[in-house]
Amino acid sequence: MGKHNTIVKENIRRLLLRLELWFAPLLLIVPLAVSLTFVRDWFIRGVCTGSSEFDGELFIGMIILVGNVLVDIPFLRSIRLLRKKE
Repeated sequence: MGKHNTIVKENIRRLLLRLELWFAPLLLIVPLAVSLTFVRDWFIRGVCTGSSEFDGELFIGMIILVGNVLVDIPFLRSIRLLRKKE
């Protein structure tokens, strides 16, 4: 019974790793695209027209971008370490 449980756990672990690998590009690209959209909007509407009303877009874009970088670097490292173990 114990050997069967370890086999099942290993299969589940492999499936979870495969799922993380499939969703990793989505988790990386979507926040990056959203933050760059906010920064682009700030530049086009704020900087080019000389208006400071759109500084919030820059702030939101930078928060999303920094948060994404802070979370994604450890996430990518953990996936790389898990792939090396397999």
